[in-house]
Amino acid sequence: MFKKRSGAKVYKNFIISYIIVLMLPMFIMSFIVLFHFVNVLKEEVEINLRTPFIKSVDNFDAQINQLTRISLQIELNDVLRSVNVKKRPYDAIKVKNELIKYNTNSFVDDIFIYNYNDDFISSFNFLCTLEVFNDFILDRELTDFDLLKFKESGKQSDMYFFPTDSIFLANRQNHLMYLNKIPINSTNKYGIIMYMISEDALRNVLAPALSENNHIFIVDPVTKDILFSFSETPDSKLMNIFQKTIKEHSAIEKINEIKTGRDKFSLYVQESVGPYLFVQLMPNDLLSSRINQIRIIYLISMAVIFVIGGFLIAILMRINYHPIKKLNKLIEENFLAPRNTPDDKLNELELLEYALLQFNKENTDLKEFAASNKSVLKSYLIDCFLAGQAKEIDNILETCRSIGLEFHMQYYCAIILKGSNIHNLHDTEITNVFSSVNFSDNFQIIMHRDIHFNDVVIIYGSSTNDEKDSQVIAQEIQKRLSEEYNSDIRIGIGNFYNSIFSINSSYEEALRVLEYNSILSKPDIISFNEIMKKSNQSINYPFSLFEKLEESVRSNDIIGIQDNINQLVNHMKNENLSLFWIKNICYDTVNTISKELLRKFKHSPLLNKPYIEKIYGSNISTFEDIVDIMKEISEDISNYLSVDRESYELKLLQQIIKYIRENFQDPDFSLQNIADSLQMSTPYLSQYFKKNTGYTISEYVTRLRMEKAKELLLNTDMGVNEIAYEVGYYSVPSFIRKFREKEKITPGQFKKKHS
Repeated sequence: MFKKRSGAKVYKNFIISYIIVLMLPMFIMSFIVLFHFVNVLKEEVEINLRTPFIKSVDNFDAQINQLTRISLQIELNDVLRSVNVKKRPYDAIKVKNELIKYNTNSFVDDIFIYNYNDDFISSFNFLCTLEVFNDFILDRELTDFDLLKFKESGKQSDMYFFPTDSIFLANRQNHLMYLNKIPINSTNKYGIIMYMISEDALRNVLAPALSENNHIFIVDPVTKDILFSFSETPDSKLMNIFQKTIKEHSAIEKINEIKTGRDKFSLYVQESVGPYLFVQLMPNDLLSSRINQIRIIYLISMAVIFVIGGFLIAILMRINYHPIKKLNKLIEENFLAPRNTPDDKLNELELLEYALLQFNKENTDLKEFAASNKSVLKSYLIDCFLAGQAKEIDNILETCRSIGLEFHMQYYCAIILKGSNIHNLHDTEITNVFSSVNFSDNFQIIMHRDIHFNDVVIIYGSSTNDEKDSQVIAQEIQKRLSEEYNSDIRIGIGNFYNSIFSINSSYEEALRVLEYNSILSKPDIISFNEIMKKSNQSINYPFSLFEKLEESVRSNDIIGIQDNINQLVNHMKNENLSLFWIKNICYDTVNTISKELLRKFKHSPLLNKPYIEKIYGSNISTFEDIVDIMKEISEDISNYLSVDRESYELKLLQQIIKYIRENFQDPDFSLQNIADSLQMSTPYLSQYFKKNTGYTISEYVTRLRMEKAKELLLNTDMGVNEIAYEVGYYSVPSFIRKFREKEKITPGQFKKKHS
């Protein structure tokens, strides 16, 4: 039986003491502030309303500055600085893996890096040439963005707006692109970093400034177009009036007020580090109503004090007790406390205790809801298992259970699905295929996207370790995907293991199965154990064709060389060899030709090109890729043997000298730079230059630098420090030491002597 509510004595006693000790002096002070500092109060209210907007813009600037710091980190990354996809295609994997390390900022959707040396644009989602980026990734009808124009400009950084679908990204929204040339603090630029910032990311940054009453716009001050509009209550009419107003004025900063019928909005403009303006529209009546509300409250309070003077304590007690009653009413309306009869009520403390219990229950429910949506964490944990890092994470199984990822089967194996367009299929489409397959009675299926290889990994759990069961399942999945989505699916299956912590071994075995499968025809689904049994079986390796190829090169028989290479291609196709043996035959082709050329001419053009990287790279997915490599080998050796060798070597020497003369003043100049530019190996380049000039490359570069330094000393007013850097030295002492070694005097003495 609940007791009837009566005012809690502890509250009454507190209110009385509070009124006597604090409230009376406060009212007197407030009376003075109200009538003598009302303008100051108005300014403070206005500042308080604008402060979240200013802080949000500052937060945007801080995020952009953070991106610049990330660019500095990327600039110091040796892997990204030395990458050249055109010469070494396997570098694309390095770029992707390195960029993923910098994908820790939720403010950025994607990061692109454009390398001047090879005209490739890379990200952690794709790789393409500059031409493909301009013609297919960008929609020229929706954007006039020109990367080459920015490259040639004198700007270090810039920002561009991309409407929805103007650039093909996974997140189809309006985007801002922030660009940085690298290196940041050097004139010798070698690339551009591009960060894609989505509309959702901008909304999150501006969230503290968004409320029910104000509107925030991001405006291009040149075109005066509204790029982004943010508000909790979007108003298209207000947006149209605002757009029309800024088009009519010469400068947005000069606009103070916007009228929409009877309503008026104050306009505040905030500049940022980018080329765009942030504009906040706030209703004028919001400010005036707050000021009037303050006036009314204080005037009523003063009237109460003067009119009821004798009953001051009792009246103040009722006024201060009123919020508690409102709190009780709010609790009763939102948290219906249990009651037996209409007259049974809880007192204030009991109601507050009941409300806190209800809040605690809702907080628990909210945590449970958040746990059920941790798909990102789920994907990360599966990656840890596949990489063999799960044992290093404390309580990983407990963490998995908290997000609904449980491993309750006795045995697990990895099944990898690889295909030309499997990465284009949605998860629900693949899941529907799984649901249509007749699995065994006791099984578990966990699907995972491998973003590194664009594969689908299935962790298949079973109560038995029968590999035939997994093969039947894989065959059925392959059949359904091929029929429903016309997808050429290849499948690798690893062995069963009796612990989920050993799934990384099964995953590696599945990758080896994919590597073993032929790329010439659709292979049967086989297990890793079957591959191990077949590995000892002999294959028909084309030794006789290599002997004929060797003889053709020895006798300069161009037609014979071309015919032998074509026969090697036909042999690979007719024998239906695995990818492993196909790559070995390509390698032996390069090796056989180069060996004979080195024996005859001490030089081989095949060694100057990255054939080995192409052959053993990860970009070979069809037999046509192999045919292209073999054709390129045939063309290179034919061109080499069909021209005069002396003319060839003279032209090569001229190219080397030209490159050195154009780049010797660069402090980063190196032997590797020349070799990469001319597609030559560094040992051969050094020997070739020494043989034909009598100088080492280092001696020749030093000679050019000293001649340039003497010219600057005699004909300019530049100091020794400036000259050292101008001729390619980072260290001034190194320059002076080298100058004294060559000229027997210091640079200063040389200038004094000859001037």
